[in-house]
Amino acid sequence: MRLRGFALVVLSLLLVVLPVTGRALAQQVPLVFGVLNQQSAVLTAERWNPILQYVSSVSGVPLRLKLGRTVQETDEMMGRGEFDFIYTNHNFQTEYDALGYRVIARWGSEPIRGVIAVPPDSLIQTLAELGGKRVAFPSADAFVGYAVPTVALKKVGVRVEEAFAGSQEGALAQLKARRVEAAAVNSRFLAQYSEREGVRFRELYISEPYPELPVVVHPGVPAAVVEKVRQALLGMKQDPGASAILERAKSPGFEPATDRDYEGVRRVYRLIGQ
Repeated sequence: MRLRGFALVVLSLLLVVLPVTGRALAQQVPLVFGVLNQQSAVLTAERWNPILQYVSSVSGVPLRLKLGRTVQETDEMMGRGEFDFIYTNHNFQTEYDALGYRVIARWGSEPIRGVIAVPPDSLIQTLAELGGKRVAFPSADAFVGYAVPTVALKKVGVRVEEAFAGSQEGALAQLKARRVEAAAVNSRFLAQYSEREGVRFRELYISEPYPELPVVVHPGVPAAVVEKVRQALLGMKQDPGASAILERAKSPGFEPATDRDYEGVRRVYRLIGQ
């Protein structure tokens, strides 16, 4: 009887302890942080893994980088709700409105602009002269790399032969190799690519400014967790310990932002869909 009583006590203690232990382990499962395909997977990892390691350490919320092989795969993953956080502006496309992702911060650089670039020695001087020419775009889902320049081309009544390169890096690589007459990308990426590759381009078209890409969060992530990650992102620019990480990422840090800052982005996506 004593042994039976002792066993019941031990069993009772296990029933109390195991659920707590399970929850503790569950909290250590990394949340998935997606990043829009703007560069190769290698360059994306080089830029974002140190940032996510820092944010994980400061916030206590483990984060894991994940993205699809292409822009389309990453968007499909977002559409299935596979990302807890994601650095993108594709969520502002009409078909993703119901997902409920909301903005918590943005990349802190100056506003970005859509650019259509040509080689410096190109004879093309105006958008009208691109009619019928082969132009590289990152993807049909890109904002400043497709939606913005396409709206501009429509305004001047120009049709081009679209070549989708899979990323901004791919679009500029095609232009560098002279496989296309022009390429559409965002202004910041154009400058970074030019510096890294030691190649010059001429800007044929520059759009109005739009806010840099935001970090958005899935509605299923608890508010307390979201706030920890948000504060860690925003705190990077004031933390001397993060300066080397931001320098390597060519970022001044992250800034506060909300969905209202991206109404202009939603408007362009609506126009491109008409």
